[in-house]
Amino acid sequence: MQIPLPGPGKAPLTPVFFPTRHQAFIFRASEFVGFDRIADILSTTEENVRRCAAEMGIDHGGNADLWLKKGYVSVIRSMWHILPYSQLTRILGINEDKLAVTLREEDFLDIKLDKKPVCEPVTYRALTEDEKRRTKLIYDAVKSCSENGAAPFDFKYEAPDITFGGRELIDTRMIYLFSGLYQTPFDVDSETYCPDSILESYQKLGINGIWTQGILFQLTPFPFDPSMSAGWEKRLENLRKFTERLDRYSIKLYLYLNEPRPMPPEFFEKYPHLKGATHRQTKVSLCTSTPQVKEYLTDAVERVTRAAPLLGGYFTITRAENQTNCYSHADPASCGCPRCSKRSVGEVIGEVVDCIRRGVDRVDPDKKVFAWSWNWQQFSDEIIDALPDRVILMSQSERDVPTDIGGIKNHVEDYSLGQIGPGELACREWERAKARGLETAAKLQINTTWEASTVPAVPVRQLVEKHVRDVRDRGVKHLLLSWTLGGYPSQNLVSAAKYYFEDVRVPAEDPDERRACELFSKAFREFPFDVVTLYRGPQNAGPSNPLYPEPTGYSSTMTCFSYDDIDTWRSVYPREVFRSQLEKLCGIWEQGLEIIRGYDSSTALMARATYCLFRSSLDQFDFVIAREKGDAAKAKELAKREEETARLMLDCMNKNAAVGFEAANQYYFTKRTLVEKIVNCRYIQAVL
Repeated sequence: MQIPLPGPGKAPLTPVFFPTRHQAFIFRASEFVGFDRIADILSTTEENVRRCAAEMGIDHGGNADLWLKKGYVSVIRSMWHILPYSQLTRILGINEDKLAVTLREEDFLDIKLDKKPVCEPVTYRALTEDEKRRTKLIYDAVKSCSENGAAPFDFKYEAPDITFGGRELIDTRMIYLFSGLYQTPFDVDSETYCPDSILESYQKLGINGIWTQGILFQLTPFPFDPSMSAGWEKRLENLRKFTERLDRYSIKLYLYLNEPRPMPPEFFEKYPHLKGATHRQTKVSLCTSTPQVKEYLTDAVERVTRAAPLLGGYFTITRAENQTNCYSHADPASCGCPRCSKRSVGEVIGEVVDCIRRGVDRVDPDKKVFAWSWNWQQFSDEIIDALPDRVILMSQSERDVPTDIGGIKNHVEDYSLGQIGPGELACREWERAKARGLETAAKLQINTTWEASTVPAVPVRQLVEKHVRDVRDRGVKHLLLSWTLGGYPSQNLVSAAKYYFEDVRVPAEDPDERRACELFSKAFREFPFDVVTLYRGPQNAGPSNPLYPEPTGYSSTMTCFSYDDIDTWRSVYPREVFRSQLEKLCGIWEQGLEIIRGYDSSTALMARATYCLFRSSLDQFDFVIAREKGDAAKAKELAKREEETARLMLDCMNKNAAVGFEAANQYYFTKRTLVEKIVNCRYIQAVL
């Protein structure tokens, strides 16, 4: 079955600070691949590419073997406004079918990128004299920067020795692997992306579970179309080997199941009796009210569990993420399935979870199955009542927590590090589950979230400690400590570890760092929190987001491109309130930085990197306002400050390769992205 690529969008945003498109391409691509591949794509000689790169201050190409295995999402994002599909596939070394699968399955990358800008093929040509003069400005900016220091993906993990004693209070402490591969974790041996050093760190920090995505038709034969499962034997073998590696560190692997995966409409020409609800005319559910689909789910889970006896278990999302069962994106009034619409939401969801539980029970009833109540909302009571026995009910701790920031009343729609739980909804769901005799779990964020996703560990220890302690005191026995972001071994995880056992001893904290983190925690509470800002605001890109001398006309996208779309960034907050909150946050954060001025610890570095995200968000907002008013002097001043912030973030990346990285988006920004921002800022100062 062929998956369509995202359709055409508008004209691309070619960086105007490059005299030519091919220079923009070479500047970006040379971080990822060698000059020979660039020359092939441009249909020119490697000598021409080398000369063009040298004119911009670049003297070598990138390591394609590294970036195309571990950073392909970063490459795609970098080239989205530069290359058409025909050249994008060539730099990636894949065909369009593989690209389409990557865009759909890599944590909704197609949605994050939005429609494909209509790019003409990039070709090489000689520069004019005027273009050569303008290129000298790029050369000077590049030579003023250093990309030396920590190499990309060279993550260093440190964890102090913690002594755990007494009764275990939190049974499951599960986290997403910081360096994990979201779409293809079992296509390769785990040692290629999961070094022993991170497992050693997790073990020291009391982590006893790692989760990753599992797609059943990739791990077992898909009975309705076996061609979709090509290579399943190797993937299942890699999964088994991974569980054996983890076992050496007393860590279990848990698979996240979002099943059954939807099929395109043409699939049901052969299997009309399996057709369920349709979502957006392109994705159709395999109806779980049919015996064949239920049998497939149960059999597939059994096969995976039997093949990997050291597997810890599974957790499910059943009413969000992909279109899976017929109620995953619907209610009884909108379902559209002739079978499921006659049944309750509780019956259908409970049955899906039961299929997974029965598949596990055929092999080992002691393995855990978590049912995550994400988006159950008004149906949570009936779904909890319909869950099978020995399922652990997992709730988002922060969901629906009320907020009052800058006088704007709101609530947490998804999850947060700054606006912590447990909230009323989670507590009510846990009580209902306990009344049914079910154990409970909390999903929370310990290290980072979309308030500042490109900093691996936001130093807000006091918020972390209060959240974990309060959840534990509610009798919750299991924790999912992160979504795809938040798996970095850090001082935040040390703070969380204090509450796993009755008797926990951690190394003494530096009192100044502790005091600074109190201010950071206070400041973080001022972030203008809203789910739209969380996903589409500028704070994840920070100083990597370009300054645009003219309005782009582009709307920001989910955790990918923020552009200059300030009225989406602010969401429910009036402009003056949004700006005021960022200013207040930065002001308090600066007080904390002053306490640890001169510190070279991991906490101090993370604090500086986090500050860069928020300082840049404020300055970018002000830049767009200045542009609207035609205030060139103010815009130049802000461009100069943005250059300084980009340099500070570049320094952080040179010292710690984890800065800028998040597993699902890989490197959200790279060192070269920040150098390009410095070129951008100098251009703004020159032309306004």
